[in-house]
Amino acid sequence: MKLPSRDQMVMGLRAIRELLLHAPSRILKIYTVKPSGERKSETLALCQEKGIAISFTSDSELTKMTGSDSHQSFVAHVKGRQFFDPRQFFKKIGDQERVIVLMVDQIFDPANLGALMRCAECLGASGIIWSKNRGCDLTPAAAKASCGASELLPLIRVSNLADTAEQFKKEGFEVVASLLDPQAQSAFRFAFSPRTLLIVGSEGEGIQPLLQKKSDRLIYIPMAGHIDSLNVAQAAAILLSRYMAGDL
Repeated sequence: MKLPSRDQMVMGLRAIRELLLHAPSRILKIYTVKPSGERKSETLALCQEKGIAISFTSDSELTKMTGSDSHQSFVAHVKGRQFFDPRQFFKKIGDQERVIVLMVDQIFDPANLGALMRCAECLGASGIIWSKNRGCDLTPAAAKASCGASELLPLIRVSNLADTAEQFKKEGFEVVASLLDPQAQSAFRFAFSPRTLLIVGSEGEGIQPLLQKKSDRLIYIPMAGHIDSLNVAQAAAILLSRYMAGDL
């Protein structure tokens, strides 16, 4: 199925339910199989309540649409998301005093990108930034893993992360990179600046050296076990919660 240039496919019951609850106007059509099971029937009832068109098809056709067999028999055709550029984002947040934005570098697994979007939305980040040139993009698999967060969180999709970090610095953001380094400070003693750009990278690739050089400070999470690293989304959740603690 060929979509208009900006439109997207979102798959999975949880992600589609969040769209139905929080942004139903973005859904153009629902594709599914004949319902079996309470959750699927409830989701279809919600679609009908919101006046959204439903088309019944086969599981194999849904797999073709999304390029994945993890659709849980539900796929939504949605209007394309607005991607912010940094200038648009700065205008959106205005003069808000406390703002944290998550920047992700070299994340090639859609499930990780989706999980990062989920923790960013849940833990109060004002947006998430990724490079369209250095990692995966927003795919149906990433949207599913985000459990709807990809449709709710401001998305900043850029060409060059280092240039973007510099733009954030000029707007008064402190750039903080999560990195195992002798100069890094413990997350449990770290005092975040009110406006923070937090950078995380994948376990394998990490954060590119040029982006590390743009950072004002480094932060790490002390480990008590034998394994010396966390999944990137787990690490981001801990660091974002440390920032959020300053509001509590």
